[in-house]
Amino acid sequence: MKFNRLQLVNIGQFWGRYDFDLHTMGKNKNVVLFGGKNGSGKTTILEAIRLALYGTFAYGLKNESPAYFEKIEGKLNSQAKKTNDRFFQIILNVEIVEDWKRNDYTINRSWTRAKNSLKEGLTVQRNGLLMDDQDIELFFSRLREETPPQLLEFCLFDGEKISQIVSKETLSDYLQQTAKVMFNLDLFESLEFDLSNYLKQDDIMGALSSEEKKLMDLEHERNEIITKNDQTLIELNALELKIEDTVSHLAEQIRQFNVHGGLVKERRDAFMEEISTIENQRFLMMEKNREFIQSLFPFVLVKSLISSTVEQMNSESKNEVKNNVKSMLKREQFKELINANLNGYKLSDENTELILNGLYNLISSEDELVIHGASSQQRAEIESFYKQVQAFEPDDMLDDFKKNSELLKKVQKLKKQIDKNDSSSDLKELIENIRDIEDELKVLEMKRKQLQELIEVVQVQMDFSTKEYDSQKEKVINTKKAGNIFEITTRVLDVSREFRTRQIRKKLQQVEQQAAHMLQAIFRKELFVTRVKINPDTFQLRIFDPAQEEIMIDNLSAGEKQILLLSTVWAMAMCSNRRLPFVFDTLLGRLDQTHKKSIIEYFIPRCGEQVIILSTDSEINEENFLSIEPILAKTYTIDYDAEKNTVKWTNKYFDMSIKQEEINHEL
Repeated sequence: MKFNRLQLVNIGQFWGRYDFDLHTMGKNKNVVLFGGKNGSGKTTILEAIRLALYGTFAYGLKNESPAYFEKIEGKLNSQAKKTNDRFFQIILNVEIVEDWKRNDYTINRSWTRAKNSLKEGLTVQRNGLLMDDQDIELFFSRLREETPPQLLEFCLFDGEKISQIVSKETLSDYLQQTAKVMFNLDLFESLEFDLSNYLKQDDIMGALSSEEKKLMDLEHERNEIITKNDQTLIELNALELKIEDTVSHLAEQIRQFNVHGGLVKERRDAFMEEISTIENQRFLMMEKNREFIQSLFPFVLVKSLISSTVEQMNSESKNEVKNNVKSMLKREQFKELINANLNGYKLSDENTELILNGLYNLISSEDELVIHGASSQQRAEIESFYKQVQAFEPDDMLDDFKKNSELLKKVQKLKKQIDKNDSSSDLKELIENIRDIEDELKVLEMKRKQLQELIEVVQVQMDFSTKEYDSQKEKVINTKKAGNIFEITTRVLDVSREFRTRQIRKKLQQVEQQAAHMLQAIFRKELFVTRVKINPDTFQLRIFDPAQEEIMIDNLSAGEKQILLLSTVWAMAMCSNRRLPFVFDTLLGRLDQTHKKSIIEYFIPRCGEQVIILSTDSEINEENFLSIEPILAKTYTIDYDAEKNTVKWTNKYFDMSIKQEEINHEL
């Protein structure tokens, strides 16, 4: 896609008719440069292009609703409305390659006011011939599929937006969304979403068996877990970067403290080491008591009850032995054994019974009611537990508490000495900064630990859910004949997801190479980048120097981060093989002179057949203009006239000019 001409009638700040020639000449002269101060109407040009191409879809709407016309009302020139001018128009001439052939389209969107309402008119010409309504509908439908609004947004680089992406550390999210759109993977996501919704329709859902419905529920549950896992990983990666930055900041503060600390540092180190030793001693002592209170102390309070329990269990043990002997030793066998050793004397049944009872009483004299019925192992555990309870000495715990109180007072005294020393030192502010950073680092590390634990739990859930889903899917497929709706749909979903995974890995490898080449060209010796790595799951971006040491992105300046983002998105655009224009809106304002020059000399010439730059005179000054002049195809300056409430324009860039007549002649 290439923009050739833009005409505005009563749009934004532009009162009256304006005609901008946007033709470029391949990659040799690929830049159209608009100059203007802030508020002059440069952004209106971008908004007009979006509106001409996408109409309602430019605002995320699908039809000409009241909300759409309310937005259009805000785009119409206020002075034209005051003078009762009823006609407003945007005409965009765009060149699109279709089936290896270049076609010129002229999109004409107009609005007329009738009483208190607006009416939109739309015509499209292809190669000078007017298209009918059906062809127009097909044209815009194909346009939205091949070049969706989101894709064009990623080629419109707003300096303010880029600055926010870099400063708010949302680079990974931005790259992930860019990759999806650039490589058409969002279409596969839409397909998967539509197929999932299709299966949930009442007529389809009603025809599903209970096993198929269960599979649908398992898939929904699995997808939720996967989403949660991905979000947690992204959050953890962002936190890791923040921790690295905080650790680096802390190290720098400590270095400054060491440089300027002198004797103060030695005294503080001695105090801090003593405090650390005492705190560790207190921790171990109180941890021991805490564990005792949580485990044994409640039983110390009912020590007599545990003693009774042990006695009861011992009695039950004896009775158990007594009963076992009774069941094993028969009276007649016992009588025969005794009589055999009495030299002919025979015991009576009564005496035999007396001897047996005496033997049983030697084992246990009482018939205890069985309460616990514990095994020998359980009795041994209870007895061991009881010995620990018996060994408890309250005085030991009281001594620990007293000792802890004494140690705490000592720590407080040492800290007071440190505070007194710091307050009389020029290093007070530096020390406070170190404390604040250390406190922040503790909070961050605690949060990291929580996220790591959460990821472990979620991954276990994910593994279990995936196994359960795969098992249920296999079960459903095995019970159905091939070719049914459910089986076909689930197979298509699986293939689509696998394709997205493989495609993104393949494309990102190409992007990494292209981005590295661009960064080498821009940074040269200043920040030599030999390798770029993008995680295909989290889209975390990493860069490496010639020694393959990682260059921490957080340590880059705002301008360097901006160049890194531009180079990566540029690489995605190149690897997507799409013919797209690049538009830069006040992009260079936050770059220093060196980076501006690098962008102009190495980046912009490699941005394809057309680059539209919207700039102020402070962004591209005379020095920068001389650098960019060889690749300029057109220049304009627009200036808002507050007195006449309209825009004045010339075909020069402020007071600088190129040989416009030569360019027009070449065109």
